[in-house]
Amino acid sequence: MIHVTCDRGHNGVVLYNARRYEVLVKSAARAALDGYTNEVVAVMSTALERMYEFYIRVSSRAKGIPEETVEVAWKNVAAQSERQFGAFQFLYMLDQSRPFKLESRITETRNRVVHRGKIVREVEALEFAENVYGVIQHLQTELQSKFPQFVAEEAEREMKVQQSQIPEGVNHIKLSTATVNVDKSKSEVTGVATKFIELVAAIHQARARGFPA
Repeated sequence: MIHVTCDRGHNGVVLYNARRYEVLVKSAARAALDGYTNEVVAVMSTALERMYEFYIRVSSRAKGIPEETVEVAWKNVAAQSERQFGAFQFLYMLDQSRPFKLESRITETRNRVVHRGKIVREVEALEFAENVYGVIQHLQTELQSKFPQFVAEEAEREMKVQQSQIPEGVNHIKLSTATVNVDKSKSEVTGVATKFIELVAAIHQARARGFPA
């Protein structure tokens, strides 16, 4: 949610139509561009956890579990990432008929940085981010393929929660964005960014053109 004021003093709100994990991934890309390697690992780890949460909510919705029931259950695991991952694991197994496998190096790197204070090099941070981004995209694809209707419904629920926080009488709009790759020689869009490093490059290009990023 972004609060804005126009040149004539009118106040308004822009609702950023993106999932929390998507916002965190872009935040990690900014950290990478600015050279904050440990922040890249920490934020991407959090983004993956929020992807698990989104999966849990969509899968629960697809199974007809009321939102109120999901909220009550979520409160019991909201502060414990291990329990959240366990809930995700079993829902994923029920949905996909196979267990979810996360590369051990992702967990190992995350624990070394978050719990042991290891200072990671740029190449390590970017490799970690790329691996995690691949997992997030994989889960996005599986959700969209299996539960497209419920993905849309959960996204709309998130937006309604945001909208309910806007003071009465304040104008608002929704903003959706996509990070794309551009062929500079032809000034043509060649596709949506599918790699973490492409997000970093897009933010770099936006800053070079004077846009806030």
